Amino acid sequence: MKKKVQRAAAKAAPRKVKKAPVRRLVLKAAPAEAMTADEVSHLETLVKRFEDSEKAWQRMTAPIDDADPWTQVEEHMVARRDDAERTWKYFSK
Repeated sequence: MKKKVQRAAAKAAPRKVKKAPVRRLVLKAAPAEAMTADEVSHLETLVKRFEDSEKAWQRMTAPIDDADPWTQVEEHMVARRDDAERTWKYFSK
């Protein structure tokens, strides 16, 4: 009886199926093309133009109130002449 149960269990158990190895796509690199001196200088010029353009854009879009706040404080204290020594003493600490 035990043999019948074991055979039935063996038949009912799913068999392990060996999977085929995964095939990977391998791309062969194209041979590198040599660049001429004219192409290199042209690309360098383009890069320089793009950098200059980016700097100009950043200057145009920069906030106007970009002044140093300590300069404004100093100008405010110079404008007020009352008890200047005490004010400078406070800010020097």
